[in-house]
Amino acid sequence: MERSTQVAERLDTLDAVHRDTIARMFKSDFMEVCSKVHPVVPALIFIPVSLWLVFVSVVDFGWVGLAPALALGVFIWTLVEYTLHRFLFHIEPRGPVSRLIYFNLHGVHHHYPDDYYRLVMVPVVSIPLAFLFYSLFALALPSWAIDGAFAGMVLGYLGYDYSHFATHFVRPPKHPLLRPIASVMMAQRKRHMRHHFGNHECGFGVSTGFWDHVFRTVDPKSL
Repeated sequence: MERSTQVAERLDTLDAVHRDTIARMFKSDFMEVCSKVHPVVPALIFIPVSLWLVFVSVVDFGWVGLAPALALGVFIWTLVEYTLHRFLFHIEPRGPVSRLIYFNLHGVHHHYPDDYYRLVMVPVVSIPLAFLFYSLFALALPSWAIDGAFAGMVLGYLGYDYSHFATHFVRPPKHPLLRPIASVMMAQRKRHMRHHFGNHECGFGVSTGFWDHVFRTVDPKSL
């Protein structure tokens, strides 16, 4: 990062895009720290959680139901990712409250897309959401699927965080043996950059474009 800027009045920055710039969002140092996160932090928090839940699931119910439970959790995450991104992160900033919600949740990333420490979800958001979704899983799923499905959802979430980080800051590998990985990364980057700089109303899937096809929010220029 070459430059930094202080966002003195967040609600006046909604039409600007600042490249190679780090934004200071809050006057409070504590709030500012909470608005940033090193990219390694989600893995440090949630990989042990996922591994523990897989262990508990296998001990309590055996291996048979683990694979479908994990797959269900990943599938649920992809829909949650799309839904949050489309309907909450891109809430229409029409009034002071919605503008504040938009900017603090996601707008800051659109207007400062190269801010290294605002590319993965901050723990003050991800941890409460984790407790919320685990509670929902406990209410909605049979006991044998709860831990495995939530572990799958956590893995899906980490895939989202790190595919998003890679889209902005990791170059696709050039080795011929890694060409399939490079192809996936380039397709994700093309779709996500169109979302950033072409059409904010399309391309809400980050880790996968599946739900964009289902709900017809694919930007043709991203294909």
